[in-house]
Amino acid sequence: MWGLMKINKNKWKQGMRFACILFINIVVCIMEIAMIQTGQKISNIDNFRNFQIESSLWSSLEKEYGRKTPEFYDKLTICMLQSNFNPENHKKAMPGFMYKIGLLGRYYKKYRNMYRTILDDIECFPVAEDRKGGEKTAFDDSWGGTRTFGGKRKHEGTDIMTSNNKRGYFPIVSVSDGVVEKKGWLPQGGYRLGIRSPKGAYFYYAHLDSYAEGIEEGTKVRKGDYIGLMGDTGYSEIEGTVGNFDVHLHMGVYLDYKGKEMSVNPYYILKYYENKKLKFCFKNE
Repeated sequence: MWGLMKINKNKWKQGMRFACILFINIVVCIMEIAMIQTGQKISNIDNFRNFQIESSLWSSLEKEYGRKTPEFYDKLTICMLQSNFNPENHKKAMPGFMYKIGLLGRYYKKYRNMYRTILDDIECFPVAEDRKGGEKTAFDDSWGGTRTFGGKRKHEGTDIMTSNNKRGYFPIVSVSDGVVEKKGWLPQGGYRLGIRSPKGAYFYYAHLDSYAEGIEEGTKVRKGDYIGLMGDTGYSEIEGTVGNFDVHLHMGVYLDYKGKEMSVNPYYILKYYENKKLKFCFKNE
């Protein structure tokens, strides 16, 4: 009798062990499937490029974790991955730590590095506040809109418009420290500047009316430095052409991705920094 009970107890233990192993394997399989499906979603780089970081999310993370701290970028990246880059529809598909391990770990590291590359050096809005008072700037999310000059293409930036439509009125300032990599005429961009920030982001300022004195390729600039005046140059092979569109600044944001230049949507960045405009006066005013 005792032997029979011992045999039954051993079978019960074996059965429980088998059930536990089976349960663990099922859970692991479910998690792997979920991670694969999640990986397929977040590997779509176009979702990242829309850069939909709402100002409310940005502010709350800075308030809780500090400005541009490692914790800030950690929480920002996790939040964006959990929501498939759309925080307005944020639903936590998996716990945050799951995005740092296994299949998803490489995505987490990649996107975290890209968020830091773009955001770490930005400190201000690219158009200074009206030094005389009264005139305003405005912009919409025109990312991906159709453009036709030079062939049908998608808009890869944000156009900051003015209330007075007056060329040479609004000062343009560098949003970050950096080095001027490109200066000169482009048929699409008119007089433009390209500034590379220390972390590697490339900020593109187009349709300028004129450049600030001393701005040349190789010039080092600091955040908030005056770099030119807003204009309406461009849409022509003939250098100096104006009048083909309203006065505005086309602001572009780029970073290197797999050895190629990739644009991201500046709109949400500009919305956050819209209330961080610098006041500006010329020396002779």
